[in-house]
Amino acid sequence: MIPKLKDVLYAERLDKLKLWTLEERRLHADLIEVYKVVHSLSAIWFEELFEFDNNGCTRGHTLKLKRQRRCQLHLRLCFSERPVKLWNSVDD
Repeated sequence: MIPKLKDVLYAERLDKLKLWTLEERRLHADLIEVYKVVHSLSAIWFEELFEFDNNGCTRGHTLKLKRQRRCQLHLRLCFSERPVKLWNSVDD
């Protein structure tokens, strides 16, 4: 820890050090992992987690993902729920 920031609140420390919150870092890592899975750069198979949303909508990009119906107890399936909305909102 930086001694000068020892008694400073978490939010203020992040601001002074120009760091992202834990939630932002997790989402960033999730999006990177989704990219790797979608482009077959990961050991995880796309079909295990996602399916493409083929509803004919042409806005945004062609790699939109469909949300799983429900999150099962398996950790990978829970991961697949978190980044889908943000992934679909990203432009080409």
